[in-house]
Amino acid sequence: MTSQTLRIAIGSTRRPKVEAVKQTFARLAPQFELPLDQMVFIAEDTASGVDETPRSLNDLMSGARNRARALRHLLNQKGQSADLYVGLEGGLWASERMVFLQSWAFVTDGTREAFGSSGVIPLPEQIAEDAFRRKKSLSDVIDAYVRQENVRSSQGTWGVLTKDLLTRQQSFELALLSALAPFYNDAVYRPGLQSTPA
Repeated sequence: MTSQTLRIAIGSTRRPKVEAVKQTFARLAPQFELPLDQMVFIAEDTASGVDETPRSLNDLMSGARNRARALRHLLNQKGQSADLYVGLEGGLWASERMVFLQSWAFVTDGTREAFGSSGVIPLPEQIAEDAFRRKKSLSDVIDAYVRQENVRSSQGTWGVLTKDLLTRQQSFELALLSALAPFYNDAVYRPGLQSTPA
């Protein structure tokens, strides 16, 4: 990416997601050969097209992709564009009789597309029962569990489960850093584009 600015569109206005994107690009600024002050961030709420609390890997990936694609369409309708469109989705999936929390990211420049994810963390049985098996919103379940309001806009369920050693924002940072690899690591992902010595 060699333009004077890099326009990054984010399919959410929630603080942990927006800050995750900003922090990730701050870390990657040298890879894109641009200082952070030459990066423009555009945040718009977009629909995931899946349940508020996704409950499968397929829904998590679809939700992230749907947000990014909907954002591209929304900006196009406004006569705007971005260099990269980012969709972030967090939710649940089950395996081996356990329910896990995971964050996913999807990035597209309109041509290339890539997914990335955070690690996973198991849910306590009561949270799993309410949020996964009884299909209650995870945001409502975790608020009730810790007797706080709007936990997902601060440390999130990740922070509650890890004593804030890993927050919701940080889980999205890891997912996005992974999804962006094909965009900042051409040497591995598109070796044919690398210049060769004369």
